[in-house]
Parts: sequence; C-alpha cells; structure tokens
Amino acid sequence: MPKRIDFRKERRIQGRLLTLGTEKLEALAQALAREQNIDLTARLHELSTQRALEQKLLANRLRESVVPLFIGNDRGHPERIGSCVLARLDAEFFAFTAAHVIRASSGAPLFAPSEGCGGKLLPLPPCTAHLSPSDCAEDLDVAVLPLAPDRLGCFQRRVFLSGEIDQRDQPDEHDRSAFYFVMGYSASRTQVRVNRTQRRIHQRSFHCRTNPICAAEYVQERLSQADHIALDFDHEEIVIGKTPVTPPKLQGVSGGGIFHICRETMLGPLVAIATQNRRGLGIIVGTRIKHFLQMVREPKVL
Repeated sequence: MPKRIDFRKERRIQGRLLTLGTEKLEALAQALAREQNIDLTARLHELSTQRALEQKLLANRLRESVVPLFIGNDRGHPERIGSCVLARLDAEFFAFTAAHVIRASSGAPLFAPSEGCGGKLLPLPPCTAHLSPSDCAEDLDVAVLPLAPDRLGCFQRRVFLSGEIDQRDQPDEHDRSAFYFVMGYSASRTQVRVNRTQRRIHQRSFHCRTNPICAAEYVQERLSQADHIALDFDHEEIVIGKTPVTPPKLQGVSGGGIFHICRETMLGPLVAIATQNRRGLGIIVGTRIKHFLQMVREPKVL
C-alpha cells in the first residue's frame, strides 16, 4: 500500500511560500517606488479595497439566488438546517440542495426568508423532493425541488439562475484568471438574528474564494473527480488582509452553491452544490451540477 501523502500540509506550505514571495515582491516594489517618488502604498490599498468591494458585490448578487433553509424546532422557533440554490431551466423552476439536508428535516415543513436581507420567514411552496439514493456506493447527495412557476411563495422575489449554470460540465481550472466561490449559510448562532415577532430573518452568508485540490488528492481520498469537486478550505489558515481569522462552522452550508468566477468580469457559472466539509482534510466537497441537471431530466422520488 502506498504511503499516505499529507496534502493538507503540502497546501499549507505552498500557501505560506506564496504569501512570503508576494510580501518580498511587494517590499521590492515599495523600495523602487520610493526612489521614483511614487506612493505605492496608496495604490496597493486602493487595489485591496477594490477587490474587497468586488467580492462584496458578488456575494450580494448571489445572495438573491443562494437561500438559507429552516425548520421549526419543538418550541416553534426557526432552526437553520441548510442552504439551497434557485435555478430556472427553460420555463421550469427548481431549488437545488443536498439530499441529506432534506432527509434531516424528517418531513417537517421547510421555511426560507422572502428576501436576501431581513426577509420574512415563509413556508416553502408545495413540492416533492427528488433525491439521489443514499444506499449506493457513491452517494451523490443530490436533492431537486421542482417549483410551480405560479406558486413560488417565499421564492417569489428571489433571482433564479438560468444562463449562469454550467450545463456543459467544463473541466476544472487552476490558473490565476479565475477562482472558485463557495456560498451558503452557516448554522452558527452568531451568523443569524431572528425577529420572532415579525418572523424576519437577518442571516449572514458564508462565502470564500478558493481553488480545487490536485488530481492525486482525489485519488488518495477515493473521491470521484468526475462526480465531485473538492476545494481547498483549511479553517486554520484563513487570513483576511493579513490577519488570521476563525471562520464560522460550515454546518448549514450544505446545499449552497459553488461558482467558477472569472477575475476580470466577476461572473461565472454554478458548477456544483456543496455537500461536505471534510475538516480534517481541509477541503470542501461539492457534487457537480451535471447530476442535478440529470435529476431534473430523470427525477427519482425518495
């Protein structure tokens, strides 16, 4: 049996070397700029601010299509259970999520906020969930909720993705011209405020930009690259600006969207639905969107 490789450690080392190299280049550029009386610090701050704004605008836009899901607990209070992504294919409307999110509800009514910011919590419109089987060797964790166009209910004011869906199953990219953007809603209590009187939800989204792991890591973890995408997410190595931060728990992000975003345009398609956070490996796993599209064409009911 071949020796197991610690890919998480390798990614940490590569990331730190890249950061160190970037800092050295920045110091060299600063020295050259000072010789020419150029205020490079202001320019770098401007670029950093612009990048942060672009990411915020991206998250705000996708927040109208990536939606948190709730159930009522035994006291009647809303409890976060997962996320979903709204999609329109031709004239049909759907909510994509992870099958384990639907199964965890145990048949209890699901709720979602009517708007991305401070929406009123409303029940999902009547629908039957189509789920991938969980007893097969490769659990794809796919759930598709067909929605009647004239009965969208809590999704009425939301934005359904249409052209922004990878229907050709494009291969992963590792170059610097694009990145992968994960978006969902953490079940952590620090990420949500509930006005129970008005039944309004102020839910903070979780989002991060990252890149796929290497092919060898898929093989080692016996993870089908054809069916899944696995992205680098080491919760102990998260840095914003130059400050280490602790991200919220990713429970609840299941069912959220994974997007492939072009750096130049800040646009890109939905390529997968998030299904797992393998924290010990430092990765987020998603099921490729082709399986959700197949479920739309050939639905299977649990």
